[in-house]
Amino acid sequence: MQWYWYIPALLASILWAVVVIVDKFLLTHHIKDAYSYQLFLTITFIPPLLILFFCSSFHESMLLYLVILVLGIIFGLAFVLYNKALLIEEVSRVTPLFYLAPLFVLILSTIFLGEHLPTRRYIGIGLMVLSAISVSFRWLDRKSLAFSISPALFMMLFLDLLMACKDVIAKFLFSYIDYWTYLFWFVLGNIVIRPFLLVHPNIKRRFIADIKSLQPRIYLLCFVNSALAWAGYVLYFDAISMTYVSLVSAIPSTQPFFVFIFATLLGVFYPELIKENISETSAVIIKGIATVMILVGAYLIVS
Repeated sequence: MQWYWYIPALLASILWAVVVIVDKFLLTHHIKDAYSYQLFLTITFIPPLLILFFCSSFHESMLLYLVILVLGIIFGLAFVLYNKALLIEEVSRVTPLFYLAPLFVLILSTIFLGEHLPTRRYIGIGLMVLSAISVSFRWLDRKSLAFSISPALFMMLFLDLLMACKDVIAKFLFSYIDYWTYLFWFVLGNIVIRPFLLVHPNIKRRFIADIKSLQPRIYLLCFVNSALAWAGYVLYFDAISMTYVSLVSAIPSTQPFFVFIFATLLGVFYPELIKENISETSAVIIKGIATVMILVGAYLIVS
């Protein structure tokens, strides 16, 4: 099997690591309401949508477009959970929770696509699951080994399941449609549903207040960040179109490594930008070990 699908998948992971850091910064300092942030991102999705429109073809069945549109609508609402998780938890704890998704992808792709992996890849996925859960623990009493689980874990578990369904459905649809067209309808679904959140008066009030308070440089940062996010999606689905979805879905598990490095560097040199616990040595060690486990798991999956 050709290996070059790994390159766009890894590049997507690096781009998304940058996006996560920027998301955390914006949610911490500028748009502190998860609904407001998702509504504002809707505006920043318009330029990528126009680019995708000119790269897409429109010769397939409308039923395919409708299925993808519905997927986009579901994700347009579900990612509010991700923003809420970032508001209540450190970015390097939230990000690894994304990487429970390969477990769901593996199960779904085996059942619906007939994909089967060798034993070492099952071990790799197990390592990623273990490392993702470990960074969600909060030790309450180290002597009695009492701990609590981050509330972000349950939000991200549900989002992971949705992400797995999205990837498996996408792989199936790529037999009938190219990934540019898929992304166009997916982004369109994201855009058309989110304005309906404004029907809720409290969401509308907070959104207007947040938007009025933003400086022009923050608008620019949001547009650039959305462009990076959707460039990552193009690369990711390009990789999925080349090989097994169960393999590609595991590659973004390297993202916590990049997030850990970026967040730690920012915590050292620019601690005012994002809230990240680097003063407690044990917390940094746990995050570092969990990140290494994810990298080893990713290696076993793609080797």
